[in-house]
Amino acid sequence: MSVPAATTGGRLSVTSVRPPCPDDLARLQEIEVAADRAFGKVFDVSDWPPPPSGAERAEEPGFILVVGQPAVGFAHVIELGTEDRPHLHLEQLSVLPEAARHGLGTMLLLAALGVALERGHDEITLMTFADVPWNRPWYARHGFRELDLRPAAGAAERDTARLLEPLRRTEERLGLERHGRRVAMIRPLVDEPAPLPAVSVIPLRDGPGGLEAFVQHRASTMDFAPGAVVFPGGRVDPRDVRTGRGLALPADVVTAHARRWRHTEYGGLQGDAEQRVRTLLATGVRELAEETGVVVAPRRLVPWDSWVTPIGYGKRFDVAFFVLPVERDALAHTTTEATDSEWLPVAELVARAEAEELALVPPTRTIADELQQLGSVDAVLALQPVIRAVRHDVTPLRPRPPEGTGGGRA
Repeated sequence: MSVPAATTGGRLSVTSVRPPCPDDLARLQEIEVAADRAFGKVFDVSDWPPPPSGAERAEEPGFILVVGQPAVGFAHVIELGTEDRPHLHLEQLSVLPEAARHGLGTMLLLAALGVALERGHDEITLMTFADVPWNRPWYARHGFRELDLRPAAGAAERDTARLLEPLRRTEERLGLERHGRRVAMIRPLVDEPAPLPAVSVIPLRDGPGGLEAFVQHRASTMDFAPGAVVFPGGRVDPRDVRTGRGLALPADVVTAHARRWRHTEYGGLQGDAEQRVRTLLATGVRELAEETGVVVAPRRLVPWDSWVTPIGYGKRFDVAFFVLPVERDALAHTTTEATDSEWLPVAELVARAEAEELALVPPTRTIADELQQLGSVDAVLALQPVIRAVRHDVTPLRPRPPEGTGGGRA
């Protein structure tokens, strides 16, 4: 990916979407100006006024999300309406041209939709050019439809149109219509399909070149994350619930795991905390055996992370990640869902992902980046990070704070 290198230490320049920091806000205007140059291919933008600064955007009610380390793209959602009828509007989505066509706009859009949904909204709007390929057609592919602004429209449409009237007047003042038809678009926000509970296990060992992880190269025919490099794992099976009940686990192990997962929903599993812990462990043991040929004692699995697939995907998962320290286990390639499995130094995994030789989805990118910063199995096990379910692929820059440092208060 041709984006600016983030920092020293082999960090990925793009992991997940995240809230902005002051340095990010200082970059927003630059990103928007650069992204707007793409419109110069279809009309004259020489007289466009400078966009708002990041600081000005941050003062408006709503929220900002960025992607990249440093930021190479952002989404800005503003609040319209009244306290009785609050409404969210996607005011701007921009990605640097050199970082375009890598799915970052989609990441930002889906994250913005998810955050809006989480804030209690059931719809979101935007205004864009009707005939620019990366405007109305692109948003339409992501579930937006044109809003009927005619006087004869339905009551709900008229109410929304009234909320957008100040924005339409601003666009008229700026003369945007002379470049082409402007349209308002709207998208319903629904938390579906329901995420399926799943487990992924990250086998780790210390190698000659540093920390290594056992990864799989998913087949290009898979309907979820085709061709991506992932860690072993899969969805929870009903038999895992039964198996979990019979696992020989000391009470203190179950209690410790329940505490580590307390900020998550255990993939939406049924039962009390103990039963859900047992189900996750049973799933991890089974998936590891099926995909690597190794059967491990469940107490060896260490809670590590939790990710929920954003809305906007046809299939969603709520994944509990474990790490597994490996010393003598001989892991093999025994899954038909991947074309190959191998041990890779985490530094190599990060470097090859940065060079676009390997495809990683946001959870894998973020976890790989964090593991790279930790550097050894001992450092990984010592961290015991606060585990919070990552929703909408939005999470701050890592490593995460360890338990007991204030980041883990209930």
